[in-house]
Amino acid sequence: MAIFNLFGKKEKSKNKGYYPIQISNIEKLNSKAVSVELDIPTSLKTKFQFEPGQYVNVIINVNDEEHRRSYSICSHPDENLRIAVKRVENGIVSNWFNDLSKLDEPILVSSPTGSFTLPKNAKSFVTIAAGSGITPIMSILKAHSKDRDSKLIYGNKTKSETIFLDEINDLPIASIEYMYSREKVDGAYEGRIDKDNLTQLIKKNIEILKSDYFLICGPEEMIHNCKETLNFFGLSDDKILFELFTTPTISGEEDKSQEFNGTSKVSVLIDDEDAHFELSGNGPSILDAVEGEGLDAPYSCRGGVCSSCKAKILEGSANMDLNYSLTDEEVKEGYILTCQAHPTSEILKISYDE
Repeated sequence: MAIFNLFGKKEKSKNKGYYPIQISNIEKLNSKAVSVELDIPTSLKTKFQFEPGQYVNVIINVNDEEHRRSYSICSHPDENLRIAVKRVENGIVSNWFNDLSKLDEPILVSSPTGSFTLPKNAKSFVTIAAGSGITPIMSILKAHSKDRDSKLIYGNKTKSETIFLDEINDLPIASIEYMYSREKVDGAYEGRIDKDNLTQLIKKNIEILKSDYFLICGPEEMIHNCKETLNFFGLSDDKILFELFTTPTISGEEDKSQEFNGTSKVSVLIDDEDAHFELSGNGPSILDAVEGEGLDAPYSCRGGVCSSCKAKILEGSANMDLNYSLTDEEVKEGYILTCQAHPTSEILKISYDE
C-alpha cells in the first residue's frame, strides 16, 4: 500500500531506474483496496528480485501529469510480484488504480528497495499492522511464518475493511489478534492499536515479549504508541523495526544543532554524471538543488519516508530535517536523504552511485 501521500512532478524526466511493466491482473480486495499484479519480463527478473517487506516506486501519468508513489509488495518472493493499493480520499494515484479495470499501456516501475525486512537471525517475531500497513507484513508472513514462530496484531475500522483477512487466516501464524475501532466483533479487541490496548494484550500474553523482533507498520501515531509501549516493557530499540505508511507530521522542532547559515560548494555524482554548484545551508534541499542543475536524481515521496533519494556523503557534512527510513548505521556511514538534507560544511561532496 502507499507509504505516503505526496506526488512528484517533473518535466522531461528521463526516469532512470524505472522500467515499463505491464499490469497482468487487478483483484478487488474489498470496497476500498485492490491488488495489482505486475508482469515482470524474463529479462528483468533479476532486477525485480525482492526481500519480503520491500516496496517499489511507480510513475503514473494522470491527465498529462506525472505522479510518483511507493507501494509495498504483498506477495511471496516465489509468486508473481503484487502490490496492494488502498483508495485514499482525493488520492490521484490510489483512485486511478482502484478504478482501473484494464490497462493496455505499461506503467513505470522501479526495482524493489527498502530496509523493512526480517533480520536473518530472527527465530521468532511479532508483526503489528494497522489498515493498509498489512501490505509489507503480508509478504513477510507469507515467506517466514512456516519456518519461524510468528504472531500478528492487526487493527482495522471494521471486519469488512480488513485486507487479506482470508489469506491471513490460512497462514500458519502462531497467534493472531484483531482489533476493530468501529465495530464489535466476537474474539477481537475493541478500539485502535493504542497504548492501552497493546498493554492489555501484552499483559495477557507476557511471553510475547520474548520474541526476537517486533515489526510495526501503519500510521505515525500508531507506530509511536507501539514503540513507547514496547520500550515501557523493557524492549530495546534494536528489536523494534517500523515503517511509516503516511507522510510524517512535521512539528517544526527538528534538531538544528548542526545548522549552517553559510554557502557550501557542492559536488554531486549520479550515474557517472556530476554537477557543481553553491547552496546555502538554510536554502532548498540538496535534492531540489540537484534537480535545478538538470540531473535526473531519484526521488519519490519527498517526505523523508521512502529512501529513494538516498545518497552518500564523500566529503563534508549535511543535516536532515526528517529521517524515517535510514538506519542509525546508515547515517553513521554517511548516507543522507537528499530530499531532507542541507549542507553544514563549506565543501560537500555526495554520490548517488554508492
